[in-house]
Amino acid sequence: MAYTLADFQKTAKDNLKKGVVDVFRRESDVMDLLTFENSGTLSVKLMRMKTLPTITPRNIGEPYTESKGVTEPLEETVCLLGGYIDIPKELLEDKSSLVDQRALQTKMFVRSMAYKFNDMFINGDPTTSPKEMAGLWYRLTNDISGQAIDADGIDVSPDSSTLSASQSKLIRGIDELIHACDAHKCDALFMNSAMYLALMATIREKGLWASTKDSFGLDVPQFGPGGPRIYDIGYKANNTDLIITNDEGTDGALTGGSATSIYAVKFGDEYLNGWQFKDIEVIDKGLLEDNVVYRTFVDWGVGLYFYNPRSIARLYNIVAE
Repeated sequence: MAYTLADFQKTAKDNLKKGVVDVFRRESDVMDLLTFENSGTLSVKLMRMKTLPTITPRNIGEPYTESKGVTEPLEETVCLLGGYIDIPKELLEDKSSLVDQRALQTKMFVRSMAYKFNDMFINGDPTTSPKEMAGLWYRLTNDISGQAIDADGIDVSPDSSTLSASQSKLIRGIDELIHACDAHKCDALFMNSAMYLALMATIREKGLWASTKDSFGLDVPQFGPGGPRIYDIGYKANNTDLIITNDEGTDGALTGGSATSIYAVKFGDEYLNGWQFKDIEVIDKGLLEDNVVYRTFVDWGVGLYFYNPRSIARLYNIVAE
């Protein structure tokens, strides 16, 4: 059974674990939107849809024609995220400090884990970083390239000389992006800050502004009433490098130009889903045998999978700054 991190947070009995999950949800919109299924295995093997069966009408008295859909085998390997948070006992015993160093360092560590998950969600490349899960860019480049759409260099940057016309082209491009997803719908659009601000200006200008509430009750903009939610996926853990950059090539490569992308995602059991080896493990080890440091241990074996190749799509070659 798949469940969200919000579901897990409600049922977790340990306050430390509840706090870790709360940071995950607040620091990663992706984590908060995904559902996760316990597999109990270090890898999952799937059969993904490729081509639907051919349906042939028959005449009266004739048998139907047999037809099967074409599937492709897929194996996803777990990505192990976590580590040790060690705090010298002197920092905890220091009466002059008003800050709980252990709580602060744990929160910072978990926040960094959330940012790493966000980064892998987009940029994870198992050919160059085998320990990481495959991200959307890798899957759209290597597995389902037909779901990547060229925006043809639409310039919606603030100093664009054709801003109004470019905004109209952007709306058409996003319509095409959403249309590429199954049933011509998606749940979320992910982009960087420059693209987010350009899209906010565009939907206000074109009368497409709408919003909905997230799981925390906060307003989230939508691409028109009932449309997908719009998210800025933010920075890597160093708070300097964007996860989705403005340096992509016109051909969709991650480097080599001045373009950016928007990713469309459809979540759910048939679409993009998360899986985990087991529930997130958060253990307070207390004072170690060396009597020098207090340790907190965080461990999470996690991955992504999708059955339907139209679960994700990408609109690339957009100029946003």
